Amino acid sequence: MSASRSYGTASAASREPQLTLSINNLWRRARADNAFAADAVLTAGTNILIAVEGMASGIVAARLLGPRGRGQLAAIQTFSGFAVTLAILGMTEAVVYYSARDTQKAGSYVTSAGIIALIASPPILLVAYFLMPLLLAAQSVEVISAGRWYLLMAVVFALVAVPANSLRGRGDFVAWNAIRLAPNLLWIGLLAIAWHLSVRNASVLTNVNIVVQGLLFFPVAYIVVKRIGGSFKPAPREWGGMVRYGLPCALTSVPQLLNLRLDQIAMAAFLAPKDLGEYAVAAAWSAAVIPLLNALGNVLLPALASRADQEGSGQRLAQATRLAAVLALVGCVVLMVLTPTAIVMLFGERYRASIPCALVLVPAGTFLALNFVLQEGLRALGHPYAVLWSEIAGLFVTVAGLALMLGPLGIMGGANSSLAGYFAVTVALVYNARRLVGVSAIELFWPRVDEVRLGIRRIAELTHALGATAE
Repeated sequence: MSASRSYGTASAASREPQLTLSINNLWRRARADNAFAADAVLTAGTNILIAVEGMASGIVAARLLGPRGRGQLAAIQTFSGFAVTLAILGMTEAVVYYSARDTQKAGSYVTSAGIIALIASPPILLVAYFLMPLLLAAQSVEVISAGRWYLLMAVVFALVAVPANSLRGRGDFVAWNAIRLAPNLLWIGLLAIAWHLSVRNASVLTNVNIVVQGLLFFPVAYIVVKRIGGSFKPAPREWGGMVRYGLPCALTSVPQLLNLRLDQIAMAAFLAPKDLGEYAVAAAWSAAVIPLLNALGNVLLPALASRADQEGSGQRLAQATRLAAVLALVGCVVLMVLTPTAIVMLFGERYRASIPCALVLVPAGTFLALNFVLQEGLRALGHPYAVLWSEIAGLFVTVAGLALMLGPLGIMGGANSSLAGYFAVTVALVYNARRLVGVSAIELFWPRVDEVRLGIRRIAELTHALGATAE
């Protein structure tokens, strides 16, 4: 019996390297055939895993804290997260763009972007610190204090997120995607420990999370240094260009995050935590369509930024957007059908009131994901200000919607405002793509027959290759 078990273990061990070798060979073949598609599929798979992580953490947090505590958690993270994103001055986007344009200097861009982010952060965070009581007026003193502490996530972004995005710029999507899985895994682990210890305090969880996420600096720094190589000496001569590129990206984050979070910020100020908790669950479910489409945008920016042929880049942008439009439509329909059952099944009976709101936020999330593809394409072609003005147009629509509907309709008013705002951004982005790149709305959204046939053939080939690997 012992010998049999030993033989079985040895056999399994011998198959393991062969399986790894087969997967590596399949990956190399896929990249040799179509590097963009292979990177997009890998990133889409990672995005799905991240969405699953996010869904898992959302479910655990909702059940651990209840509607009131979940609302407090959203209040702590929403405005602080917005301030942190603004404070690093668009250096995550800048390091992707510059590393894609000149991969040999990626190390210098990493260090330069990190320094710029750390220098730019304190003034913006100080303003956010003093605004916190006003913007979280409906919350307790404890929640406001936790929101202030959560501003320290700017340091984590500068030391972890900025270096990691240099890998994306260099086209190293395997390492970049592996790193992206870590933050949510740590958050889930923290929630699991809190569940075991019966810690049901949102403020305690967010404070500990800052420290836990900061520990990622050490493995990320090791991976970045190992994979990039070369000099990491800062290049002050490049700082002006990096700021000029990053600044509109950072400014875009103001209307962009306001479009994304203004509904929850307004609810944190004017509605009860229970209402905000129900809305946060609906918003979490509506984001399920985003991972697939974001993968196209993630790969699109470095792919287009590294090309010198602007006309060819415009056609590639249109091709990626057409694919995104098909995926968006299919994903939206599927989620709308699943919403009534999934909300109760995943989050619990207490969140049944979230269902109507989620049915509005699902199409809103679809437009949001489609916008990301268009935005990354325009940034890659050197038009970050077009993205900024598009988000500002959407912000005006969102603000008007909240002013008119939040009071009388509550969380449904917030959902309708989000849908209108995201759609307005889509319209503005399409206008700018036509004006700056020369591609029409039909070229951007109407799929071609040959592309559909090619996509089906690619899926069949990949399925066959995966089946052969499994055997």
